[in-house]
This record gives sequence, structure tokens and C-alpha cells, in this order.
Amino acid sequence: MALSNKHPLYADHLAAWQQMRDCYAGEAAVKAAGFAYLPATPGQVEDGIVATNQKGWIVYSAYRKRARVPDAVREAVDAFMGVLHRKPASITLPAALEPLRERATLRGESLELLLRKVNEEQLIVGRIGILGDVVDEGPQAGSVYLVTYTAERILNWDEGSRSLEPAALNLVVLDESEQERQADFSWRAVTKYRVLVLGDPETNEPEGAAIYRAGTFRETETFDAGQLVVPSLKGRTLSRIPFAIANPKDVTAAPDRPPLLGLADLVLAIYRGEADYRQSLFMQGQATLVTVGASLESATTRVGAGAELALPQGGDAKFIVAPSDGISEQREALENDYRHASVRGGELVDATSRQKESGEALRVRVAARTTTLVTVAKAGAFALEQVLKAAAEWVGANPDEVEVVPHLDFVDDPMAGKELGEVMTAKSIGAPLSLRSVHAQMRMRGMTELTYEEELAEIEREAEAVAMLGTPESSAEDGPEEDEEEGGDAEDAEGDEE
Repeated sequence: MALSNKHPLYADHLAAWQQMRDCYAGEAAVKAAGFAYLPATPGQVEDGIVATNQKGWIVYSAYRKRARVPDAVREAVDAFMGVLHRKPASITLPAALEPLRERATLRGESLELLLRKVNEEQLIVGRIGILGDVVDEGPQAGSVYLVTYTAERILNWDEGSRSLEPAALNLVVLDESEQERQADFSWRAVTKYRVLVLGDPETNEPEGAAIYRAGTFRETETFDAGQLVVPSLKGRTLSRIPFAIANPKDVTAAPDRPPLLGLADLVLAIYRGEADYRQSLFMQGQATLVTVGASLESATTRVGAGAELALPQGGDAKFIVAPSDGISEQREALENDYRHASVRGGELVDATSRQKESGEALRVRVAARTTTLVTVAKAGAFALEQVLKAAAEWVGANPDEVEVVPHLDFVDDPMAGKELGEVMTAKSIGAPLSLRSVHAQMRMRGMTELTYEEELAEIEREAEAVAMLGTPESSAEDGPEEDEEEGGDAEDAEGDEE
């Protein structure tokens, strides 16, 4: 059994993953792929593109260098990530797993940062794996941690044959190959594989209460079941593989199409169109000198200011340029492609309120445009939750206490004072709405950050402060002055009678 063997679906999606990686990395990565994204023209092929000193290769290099590759994929991913994490996800953990909240990985990443990485990979290539593991040695020995694996590193997997039972992973092969620093400060590529097994690795179906086992294989392509060990924590083992895969729409082992693959295809179409358009502009600006009535040996080809062109009697010289037919159509086609890319990469995350657009209408519009983001957020949160539940079993905690709820409110629609007034008016004339419900809406839409109880406490403190403004001393002084005025009026009346 060769560890380097790959699942049939791996090869089917590898080209799409590479394309997404290159488009996300930007212009340098796309151009470094050479003919994969920008084929040579027939003329360049005819002139030779095998060696770097051939005319065809030199012309192709200039042809490729002049082209522009828009950064639309990275911009779209950054915009989507801003919407997905406008508010943090709600992560509930048992007390035994609380240390993971601030340090979930061996590199010190928090659960919030880990979830961001998961969502980012879901958007770029549409696939990422999360593994829960136990630290065997060192100062953190006996603790659990999480580690992620990109789509390209999840080489092989098996969910068993189709049956009425829920599908469960019984085999996962992960590529952990890396560069290792040597004693002389040089670096060497080291091949490593991690194999996760549930039950007998030679069968497709684990029998009975199978125990999770794992093994790391270094500098070898051969699998040896004898090297598998049972990861445990204080004697506690797992009856499932603590590994989950997050796709754009689900958490199944089968890969899915990257959600932004259409945008990447459009970026590459723009790249090829840019190369042709700028090549046409270049050729349009490169006039060719033609002489009539002069031999090639006697005619001089130097032109420009200060140059002299000597021709025989009756000779003629003129410049000819490449025709400009089609350049305007090329420019228009490129403008349309750029506009289309802008719409696909930017308008989807336009979650701001339009003037005179009601909150409900805004939510409907955004919900229609952010369906992909909702599924990405839910799948990523569910995958993380499943691994954390396995970690809870390891530490002896209740897995049901683990919950990861993603933020799905993508609408930036703060409550205005006028709208609050309308709500309170409706309540005063009989609408079945409690003050607690009104406050919940105010908090959800950014009018306050306090809880209902904190808000009531603040209102009570304000009432006490207002009451303190009318002191007893001022009230006592006001009384005698009024009595004196009344007494004075009485004396005046008696004087008048006399």
C-alpha cells in the first residue's frame, strides 16, 4: 500500500485548486505558469519557443509581460471575509476546553483566527480539513490542539461503502511533507505522511466498536499498520476519527467546486484578452520602414531626428503600420469583462442600506446575494464544532456543551430614531410587543450594546440622578418665602381696612 496514492476525486479537482491558488496569489503566480494560462500565438510557436534565446520565446516573453492580471479574486475573498466576520462567531465550550479559545493550535492561534482560516480556504479552493490531536511531549503534554490541512494535503480518504448507516470516515491520508533546517543551516525536503484509521485499515467498513488509531510515516512510501498508535488522554480513546472537512456547502469528504472558480476563469480570460489587446497596441505603434527603388545593401535603415536616408533617383520610402481594425472591439470586450468581474466580486457583498429601502427589503436582497456566504459560514462552523466535540470526549467533558454558531447577519441596517418611534407608537396603541423584544431589536441593529437588565439598571440610576437635582434645602427655602408673601398680603389687607 503506497502512502502517496490519491483518491480518484483528488485528481479531478487538483487543476481547479491550482488555478484558484494562482489567481489568489496574483499576477506573478499567474504569469509564472507560462503557457498554462496564456498560450503562445502560432507565429511565436513557428519562431521557436523551446529555448530562451529563440525569437518566438523572446516575443512571447514580451507578449506575456505587457498583459495585466486583475487582482479580482483576492479582492473578492477579502471582501467576503469582511462580511463573514463583521461580527465574531459564538463559540461555547466546556470548562475543560476553555484554554483552546485563546490557544487552539501549536502556533498559538485562537479559535476565532482558526475559524477565519477555515472560511478563507473555503472561499479560495473550497476545501480544508481540521484535525484534533493530543500533545505527547513537552510542556503542553496531555493537552489537545487543532491543526488544519489544505485541500492539496488531504490525499486520500474513505467513508465506507454506501449503506443505511451514516457515512463515517474510516481512513484519511494526509501529506505533512515540509522543508527541515539542517545543522549547517541548509534546508532539506522531507517526505512525511500521517494516516488516520478507524478499525482495520485493510477493510472498507470498521467492525464493532472500532478504536481510532493514527501514525506518522517519515521518508517512506510504504504503509505499516504496526506503526499505528492509539491517541489517548488519561486513558480515554475515541471511536471516531477527529477529522472534519469543510467544503463550501457541506462537510462531506467529497470535494466540491470552489465557489469563486467562475471569477477565476473570468480573470484568466481578461489576462488573455489583455495580452492580445496590448500586443495590438504595441504593433500599432511599431511602424515598418519600406523603401522603393533601393537595394538592401545600399539603403540605410536608420530613421529619426538627425538621421539621413539616402535613396537613388526615383526611389521612395514610407512607413506602414499594422491595421487598427478590431482594437476598439478588443477594448470594449475587456471593459465588459472587467465590469462583469467587478459585479461578481463586489456587488455580492453589498450589504448596505439603500435610501428609502426598508429593513426587510434589504434583508431579502442581501439574502439572495449571500447564499454562498451563508453555506460557507455554516459548513465551516459545523466542521470546527465536530472536531471540538471529539476533543471534549478526550478531556472527559460533555460534547453536547460544545457549540459553534456563525454570524449570519450580513445586513448593515442600524435602527434609526424614527423607526424606533414608530415601533413604540405601535406598542402604545395595542401591538403585542414587549419592551424586552423592542430592546432585542435595538441591540441587534446596533442602537445599544447593553443587555436588557443592564439597560434597566442604567435607567434607574438616571432616575435617581434626576431626583437628586431637587434637594430638600431648596424646597424648605421656597416654603417660608411663600408664607411671608402670603403674610405680607394679609397685613396689607388689614391696613386697607383700617
